Amino acid sequence: MRLNILLAATALLALAACDSADKGPKTLDQAKAEAQQMERPEPGQYSQTTKFTKFDVPGAPPAMAEQIKGMMQDKGETTTYCLSKADSEKGFEEMFKKVGEGECKYERFDATSSSIDAVLVCETGPGGSARLAMSGTVSKTGSNVKVDVQQKNDKSPMGNANLAMEVSSKRLGDCPAAGG
Repeated sequence: MRLNILLAATALLALAACDSADKGPKTLDQAKAEAQQMERPEPGQYSQTTKFTKFDVPGAPPAMAEQIKGMMQDKGETTTYCLSKADSEKGFEEMFKKVGEGECKYERFDATSSSIDAVLVCETGPGGSARLAMSGTVSKTGSNVKVDVQQKNDKSPMGNANLAMEVSSKRLGDCPAAGG
């Protein structure tokens, strides 16, 4: 799966905090304009867990398939990161830059201050497309979102892919002091 697709999913999370009455198709520029109204995430240390609930990629290399299957059987993969005040103030600007590198549009977009229900469709290169459906809850200190990805590319050695995952994040507190 291409990195841009995961970044697109992340950008959808970014839009979750805006209030939107228009649930229909939107361009990336329209979504970006709405995102400027949203509350910024709080700076601090976060824990993020990604758990695959579906992995159907017939052409995936065996090592990759085994790694994903392992993530499906356990509690997922958890990472921690620190969101600085400067990054928090930028909001989701960088994410939109990455998503904007592809040709994407929203088939559906319904976000409130505490939930997201959206579908993003992207052209991923010659013969390729991806459809990302996302729904869940969000706050300025965390999220719990289900993502369903359908990627089609007859020219890719891995072929078509159907993936589903649950991504949850939680603010743990302030970032540790540098040089700790």
